[in-house]
Amino acid sequence: MKSAKDFLSKFQNLTPPNDAIRKAVAEAVRGIAGVPVERKDVAVSRGVAYITCSSVAKSAIRAVRADLLEELYRTLPKARDSVRDLR
Repeated sequence: MKSAKDFLSKFQNLTPPNDAIRKAVAEAVRGIAGVPVERKDVAVSRGVAYITCSSVAKSAIRAVRADLLEELYRTLPKARDSVRDLR
């Protein structure tokens, strides 16, 4: 008889759902950069989280990009596999 650990090991490599990543990115941007971003303003594609906002807000986000990614990876450790950059 196999143990539960063997059964659950196949789920170890799953990444978080796209909606969870979008929510975590929006919360990190709102908290660290101070830019009001909603979950619907974030799109994730090919390892990049695209944020729809004004150019001034994008400059503020770009200035704290490393802190945002650090906060995102702290909140969702599996997001390292899904998001490598913010634009």
